[in-house]
Amino acid sequence: MDFSIDMLDLGNADCNIIWTKEQSQNYITIIDAGNPNDAKKIIAHYKKYIEPNIKENTPILIINSHPHKDHIGGLVDLVHFFNSKIARFYYNDPTKYINEDKRGGIKELSESILYSNRRVKKVMQSIKDVESLKEVLSQYNIQPIEAFSDTVLDHNLFEIVGPSKEFYLEQLEYFTNVDRLKFMSLNTIKEADVNEVDEGLKPCSILDEKNDSSAENLTSVLTKFTDSKGRKYLFTADAGIDSFESAVNNGYDIKDLHICQLPHHGSRRNISTNWVSNFDPKQFWVSANGSAKHPRKAVISCIKKNLPHCKVFSTHKGGSKHINSTNSLFPERNWTTAKSL
Repeated sequence: MDFSIDMLDLGNADCNIIWTKEQSQNYITIIDAGNPNDAKKIIAHYKKYIEPNIKENTPILIINSHPHKDHIGGLVDLVHFFNSKIARFYYNDPTKYINEDKRGGIKELSESILYSNRRVKKVMQSIKDVESLKEVLSQYNIQPIEAFSDTVLDHNLFEIVGPSKEFYLEQLEYFTNVDRLKFMSLNTIKEADVNEVDEGLKPCSILDEKNDSSAENLTSVLTKFTDSKGRKYLFTADAGIDSFESAVNNGYDIKDLHICQLPHHGSRRNISTNWVSNFDPKQFWVSANGSAKHPRKAVISCIKKNLPHCKVFSTHKGGSKHINSTNSLFPERNWTTAKSL
Protein backbone atom coordinates (compact mmCIF):
# COMPACT_ATOMS: atom_id res chain seq x y z
CA MET A 1 0.00 0.00 0.00
CA ASP A 2 1.03 3.63 -0.47
CA PHE A 3 0.23 6.89 1.21
CA SER A 4 -0.43 10.58 0.74
CA ILE A 5 0.40 12.14 4.10
CA ASP A 6 -0.53 15.57 5.45
CA MET A 7 0.60 17.09 8.74
CA LEU A 8 -1.66 20.12 9.10
CA ASP A 9 -0.43 23.47 10.34
CA LEU A 10 -2.39 23.99 13.56
CA GLY A 11 0.32 25.54 15.73
CA ASN A 12 0.93 23.46 18.86
CA ALA A 13 -1.82 21.00 17.95
CA ASP A 14 -1.99 17.78 15.97
CA CYS A 15 -3.88 16.51 12.96
CA ASN A 16 -2.35 14.04 10.52
CA ILE A 17 -4.32 12.80 7.50
CA ILE A 18 -3.10 9.64 5.80
CA TRP A 19 -4.77 8.79 2.48
CA THR A 20 -4.03 5.14 1.76
CA LYS A 21 -4.27 3.37 -1.58
CA GLU A 22 -4.31 -0.41 -1.50
CA GLN A 23 -4.83 -1.79 -5.00
CA SER A 24 -8.00 0.01 -6.20
CA GLN A 25 -9.35 0.87 -2.74
CA ASN A 26 -8.92 4.18 -0.90
CA TYR A 27 -8.95 4.69 2.86
CA ILE A 28 -8.58 7.87 4.90
CA THR A 29 -7.05 7.73 8.38
CA ILE A 30 -7.15 10.86 10.54
CA ILE A 31 -4.98 10.98 13.64
CA ASP A 32 -6.23 13.65 16.07
CA ALA A 33 -8.09 16.86 15.28
CA GLY A 34 -6.33 19.72 17.01
CA ASN A 35 -8.18 22.21 19.21
CA PRO A 36 -11.95 22.84 18.92
CA ASN A 37 -11.55 25.74 16.50
CA ASP A 38 -9.27 23.66 14.23
CA ALA A 39 -12.05 21.41 12.92
CA LYS A 40 -13.06 23.95 10.25
CA LYS A 41 -9.51 24.08 8.89
CA ILE A 42 -9.23 20.27 8.88
CA ILE A 43 -12.55 19.89 7.04
CA ALA A 44 -11.59 22.59 4.51
CA HIS A 45 -8.29 20.80 3.81
CA TYR A 46 -10.10 17.48 3.34
CA LYS A 47 -12.68 19.02 0.98
CA LYS A 48 -10.05 20.74 -1.15
CA TYR A 49 -7.31 18.14 -1.48
CA ILE A 50 -8.84 14.74 -0.79
CA GLU A 51 -12.62 14.54 -1.18
CA PRO A 52 -12.70 15.44 -4.93
CA ASN A 53 -10.36 12.51 -5.67
CA ILE A 54 -12.08 9.67 -3.83
CA LYS A 55 -15.43 7.91 -3.95
CA GLU A 56 -18.21 9.18 -1.71
CA ASN A 57 -18.28 5.96 0.31
CA THR A 58 -14.53 5.89 1.03
CA PRO A 59 -14.04 4.57 4.59
CA ILE A 60 -12.86 7.07 7.21
CA LEU A 61 -10.81 5.78 10.14
CA ILE A 62 -10.16 8.12 13.06
CA ILE A 63 -7.62 7.73 15.86
CA ASN A 64 -7.49 9.92 18.96
CA SER A 65 -4.01 9.57 20.43
CA HIS A 66 -4.96 10.89 23.90
CA PRO A 67 -7.56 13.29 25.32
CA HIS A 68 -5.56 16.50 25.64
CA LYS A 69 -7.40 19.48 24.18
CA ASP A 70 -4.91 20.03 21.32
CA HIS A 71 -5.54 16.48 20.07
CA ILE A 72 -9.17 15.72 20.94
CA GLY A 73 -10.60 19.24 20.62
CA GLY A 74 -11.85 19.12 17.02
CA LEU A 75 -13.07 15.52 17.01
CA VAL A 76 -16.69 16.19 17.97
CA ASP A 77 -17.09 18.42 14.90
CA LEU A 78 -15.30 15.88 12.70
CA VAL A 79 -17.67 13.14 13.83
CA HIS A 80 -20.62 15.40 12.97
CA PHE A 81 -19.08 16.05 9.55
CA PHE A 82 -18.17 12.46 8.57
CA ASN A 83 -20.82 10.62 10.68
CA SER A 84 -21.87 7.49 8.73
CA LYS A 85 -18.62 7.47 6.69
CA ILE A 86 -16.64 6.62 9.82
CA ALA A 87 -15.75 2.94 9.51
CA ARG A 88 -13.56 2.71 12.63
CA PHE A 89 -12.98 5.05 15.56
CA TYR A 90 -10.06 4.27 17.86
CA TYR A 91 -9.42 5.87 21.23
CA ASN A 92 -8.70 4.98 24.83
CA ASP A 93 -11.33 6.10 27.30
CA PRO A 94 -9.82 6.89 30.72
CA THR A 95 -13.29 7.18 32.27
CA LYS A 96 -13.80 3.47 31.63
CA TYR A 97 -11.09 2.73 34.20
CA ILE A 98 -11.69 5.54 36.73
CA ASN A 99 -14.29 4.78 39.40
CA GLU A 100 -16.79 7.37 40.62
CA ASP A 101 -14.93 8.00 43.89
CA LYS A 102 -11.71 8.88 42.10
CA ARG A 103 -13.57 11.03 39.60
CA GLY A 104 -15.25 12.87 42.43
CA GLY A 105 -11.88 13.41 44.12
CA ILE A 106 -10.36 14.89 40.96
CA LYS A 107 -13.40 17.14 40.52
CA GLU A 108 -13.06 18.40 44.10
CA LEU A 109 -9.39 19.18 43.56
CA SER A 110 -10.13 21.05 40.33
CA GLU A 111 -12.68 23.22 42.15
CA SER A 112 -10.49 23.78 45.21
CA ILE A 113 -8.77 27.10 45.83
CA LEU A 114 -5.90 25.35 47.59
CA TYR A 115 -5.28 22.35 45.33
CA SER A 116 -6.40 23.35 41.86
CA ASN A 117 -3.62 24.04 39.37
CA ARG A 118 -3.02 23.69 35.64
CA ARG A 119 -2.29 19.94 35.76
CA VAL A 120 -5.35 19.10 37.89
CA LYS A 121 -7.58 21.17 35.62
CA LYS A 122 -6.08 19.47 32.56
CA VAL A 123 -6.95 16.01 33.90
CA MET A 124 -10.49 17.17 34.66
CA GLN A 125 -10.83 18.76 31.22
CA SER A 126 -9.71 15.51 29.56
CA ILE A 127 -12.45 13.65 31.40
CA LYS A 128 -15.04 16.18 30.23
CA ASP A 129 -13.79 16.09 26.61
CA VAL A 130 -13.95 12.28 26.54
CA GLU A 131 -17.53 12.43 27.80
CA SER A 132 -18.43 14.85 25.00
CA LEU A 133 -16.80 12.58 22.44
CA LYS A 134 -18.61 9.51 23.80
CA GLU A 135 -21.91 11.36 23.52
CA VAL A 136 -21.48 12.27 19.84
CA LEU A 137 -20.22 8.77 18.94
CA SER A 138 -23.33 7.34 20.58
CA GLN A 139 -25.49 9.79 18.64
CA TYR A 140 -24.27 8.26 15.36
CA ASN A 141 -24.18 4.72 16.73
CA ILE A 142 -20.39 4.53 16.25
CA GLN A 143 -18.86 1.83 18.43
CA PRO A 144 -15.37 2.96 19.48
CA ILE A 145 -12.44 0.53 19.53
CA GLU A 146 -9.67 0.68 22.12
CA ALA A 147 -6.33 1.76 20.68
CA PHE A 148 -3.92 -0.58 22.44
CA SER A 149 -1.06 -2.53 20.91
CA ASP A 150 -2.94 -5.58 22.24
CA THR A 151 -5.99 -4.71 20.13
CA VAL A 152 -6.45 -7.10 17.21
CA LEU A 153 -7.15 -4.98 14.13
CA ASP A 154 -9.34 -6.29 11.31
CA HIS A 155 -7.18 -4.63 8.64
CA ASN A 156 -3.52 -4.04 7.78
CA LEU A 157 -3.70 -0.31 7.04
CA PHE A 158 -1.56 0.53 10.06
CA GLU A 159 -0.21 -0.93 13.29
CA ILE A 160 -0.90 0.35 16.77
CA VAL A 161 2.48 -0.25 18.40
CA GLY A 162 1.74 1.42 21.73
CA PRO A 163 0.60 1.72 24.38
CA SER A 164 -0.11 -1.79 25.59
CA LYS A 165 -3.15 -1.96 27.83
CA GLU A 166 -0.90 -2.79 30.79
CA PHE A 167 1.31 0.26 30.19
CA TYR A 168 -1.74 2.48 29.69
CA LEU A 169 -3.34 1.42 32.97
CA GLU A 170 -0.06 1.95 34.85
CA GLN A 171 0.21 5.51 33.56
CA LEU A 172 -3.50 6.18 34.10
CA GLU A 173 -3.24 5.14 37.75
CA TYR A 174 -0.26 7.46 38.12
CA PHE A 175 -1.81 10.63 36.72
CA THR A 176 -5.28 10.17 38.23
CA ASN A 177 -4.06 9.41 41.75
CA VAL A 178 -5.81 11.99 43.92
CA ASP A 179 -3.13 12.08 46.65
CA ARG A 180 -0.41 12.57 44.05
CA LEU A 181 -2.35 15.33 42.31
CA LYS A 182 -2.83 17.04 45.68
CA PHE A 183 0.90 16.80 46.41
CA MET A 184 1.79 18.17 42.99
CA SER A 185 -0.58 21.08 43.51
CA LEU A 186 1.41 22.11 46.56
CA ASN A 187 4.84 21.41 45.06
CA THR A 188 4.80 22.78 41.55
CA ILE A 189 8.27 23.66 40.27
CA LYS A 190 8.55 26.15 37.44
CA GLU A 191 10.43 24.86 34.40
CA ALA A 192 13.74 26.63 33.82
CA ASP A 193 13.90 29.26 31.11
CA VAL A 194 15.55 28.30 27.84
CA ASN A 195 19.27 29.11 27.81
CA GLU A 196 20.02 30.07 24.22
CA VAL A 197 23.78 29.52 24.62
CA ASP A 198 23.38 26.00 26.01
CA GLU A 199 20.91 25.16 23.22
CA GLY A 200 23.77 25.37 20.73
CA LEU A 201 26.74 24.29 22.85
CA LYS A 202 25.32 21.20 24.53
CA PRO A 203 22.03 20.30 22.85
CA CYS A 204 22.23 16.54 23.47
CA SER A 205 22.96 17.08 27.16
CA ILE A 206 19.74 19.06 27.37
CA LEU A 207 17.84 16.21 25.71
CA ASP A 208 19.37 13.70 28.10
CA GLU A 209 18.46 15.57 31.26
CA LYS A 210 15.59 13.97 33.14
CA ASN A 211 12.96 13.04 30.54
CA ASP A 212 9.96 14.04 32.63
CA SER A 213 7.18 13.72 30.08
CA SER A 214 3.83 13.63 31.86
CA ALA A 215 2.05 10.30 32.35
CA GLU A 216 -0.88 11.64 30.33
CA ASN A 217 1.42 12.19 27.35
CA LEU A 218 3.03 8.77 27.78
CA THR A 219 -0.36 7.15 27.08
CA SER A 220 -0.36 8.57 23.54
CA VAL A 221 -1.17 6.09 20.80
CA LEU A 222 1.82 5.22 18.60
CA THR A 223 0.72 4.47 15.03
CA LYS A 224 3.00 2.96 12.38
CA PHE A 225 2.39 2.79 8.63
CA THR A 226 4.48 0.77 6.16
CA ASP A 227 4.42 1.50 2.42
CA SER A 228 4.88 -0.78 -0.60
CA LYS A 229 8.65 -0.27 -0.48
CA GLY A 230 8.86 -1.31 3.17
CA ARG A 231 9.45 2.24 4.42
CA LYS A 232 8.09 2.95 7.90
CA TYR A 233 6.25 6.06 9.09
CA LEU A 234 5.66 6.61 12.82
CA PHE A 235 3.19 9.05 14.37
CA THR A 236 4.04 9.69 18.01
CA ALA A 237 1.59 12.41 19.21
CA ASP A 238 2.88 13.40 22.69
CA ALA A 239 4.54 10.09 23.60
CA GLY A 240 7.89 9.90 25.35
CA ILE A 241 10.91 7.73 26.14
CA ASP A 242 8.98 5.29 28.34
CA SER A 243 6.38 4.90 25.57
CA PHE A 244 9.02 3.98 23.00
CA GLU A 245 10.86 1.62 25.35
CA SER A 246 7.59 -0.15 26.16
CA ALA A 247 6.79 -0.62 22.46
CA VAL A 248 10.23 -2.13 21.77
CA ASN A 249 9.99 -4.38 24.83
CA ASN A 250 6.69 -5.64 23.45
CA GLY A 251 8.40 -6.65 20.21
CA TYR A 252 7.47 -3.78 17.89
CA ASP A 253 9.88 -2.42 15.29
CA ILE A 254 10.00 1.38 15.54
CA LYS A 255 13.62 1.95 14.55
CA ASP A 256 15.21 3.01 11.24
CA LEU A 257 12.19 4.94 10.00
CA HIS A 258 11.50 6.79 6.78
CA ILE A 259 9.54 9.60 8.47
CA CYS A 260 9.02 10.10 12.20
CA GLN A 261 6.89 12.66 13.98
CA LEU A 262 8.87 14.46 16.67
CA PRO A 263 6.81 13.94 19.81
CA HIS A 264 5.02 16.69 21.72
CA HIS A 265 5.68 19.48 19.23
CA GLY A 266 9.45 19.01 19.47
CA SER A 267 9.72 19.29 23.27
CA ARG A 268 13.03 18.22 24.80
CA ARG A 269 11.09 16.30 27.48
CA ASN A 270 9.90 13.58 25.12
CA ILE A 271 13.02 12.41 23.27
CA SER A 272 16.67 11.59 23.98
CA THR A 273 19.90 11.33 22.02
CA ASN A 274 19.52 7.56 22.07
CA TRP A 275 16.04 7.73 20.56
CA VAL A 276 17.09 10.26 17.95
CA SER A 277 19.56 7.60 16.78
CA ASN A 278 17.12 4.71 17.22
CA PHE A 279 14.47 6.34 15.05
CA ASP A 280 17.17 7.34 12.51
CA PRO A 281 14.62 8.61 9.98
CA LYS A 282 15.22 10.25 6.64
CA GLN A 283 12.96 13.05 7.91
CA PHE A 284 11.55 14.23 11.23
CA TRP A 285 8.24 16.13 11.03
CA VAL A 286 6.88 18.29 13.84
CA SER A 287 3.67 20.25 14.38
CA ALA A 288 4.72 23.34 16.32
CA ASN A 289 4.18 27.08 16.69
CA GLY A 290 7.84 28.12 16.51
CA SER A 291 8.20 29.23 20.15
CA ALA A 292 11.38 28.79 22.20
CA LYS A 293 10.21 25.36 23.36
CA HIS A 294 8.23 24.09 20.36
CA PRO A 295 10.26 22.91 18.58
CA ARG A 296 13.09 23.14 21.08
CA LYS A 297 16.30 24.35 19.46
CA ALA A 298 18.34 21.79 21.38
CA VAL A 299 16.25 18.98 19.87
CA ILE A 300 16.88 20.23 16.34
CA SER A 301 20.60 20.80 17.03
CA CYS A 302 21.02 17.33 18.56
CA ILE A 303 19.36 15.74 15.52
CA LYS A 304 21.70 17.61 13.18
CA LYS A 305 24.70 16.60 15.26
CA ASN A 306 23.83 12.89 15.31
CA LEU A 307 21.97 12.46 12.02
CA PRO A 308 23.53 14.77 9.43
CA HIS A 309 21.57 13.00 6.68
CA CYS A 310 18.21 13.71 8.38
CA LYS A 311 16.08 16.73 7.57
CA VAL A 312 13.63 18.28 10.05
CA PHE A 313 10.43 19.92 8.82
CA SER A 314 8.11 21.95 11.05
CA THR A 315 4.63 23.30 10.32
CA HIS A 316 5.66 26.68 11.76
CA LYS A 317 7.98 27.08 8.77
CA GLY A 318 6.03 26.91 5.54
CA GLY A 319 2.73 25.60 6.90
CA SER A 320 1.20 22.14 6.39
CA LYS A 321 3.57 19.36 5.29
CA HIS A 322 2.74 16.87 2.56
CA ILE A 323 4.40 13.86 0.95
CA ASN A 324 3.34 11.09 -1.43
CA SER A 325 5.06 7.76 -0.93
CA THR A 326 4.59 7.14 -4.68
CA ASN A 327 3.91 10.32 -6.65
CA SER A 328 2.23 8.70 -9.63
CA LEU A 329 -0.58 7.30 -7.47
CA PHE A 330 -1.83 10.59 -6.03
CA PRO A 331 -2.84 13.97 -7.50
CA GLU A 332 -0.13 16.62 -7.71
CA ARG A 333 -0.56 19.52 -5.28
CA ASN A 334 1.83 21.95 -6.99
CA TRP A 335 2.96 23.07 -3.56
CA THR A 336 6.40 24.63 -3.09
CA THR A 337 9.21 22.41 -1.86
CA ALA A 338 9.38 22.40 1.94
CA LYS A 339 12.42 23.97 3.60
CA SER A 340 14.03 22.11 6.48
CA LEU A 341 15.00 23.75 9.75
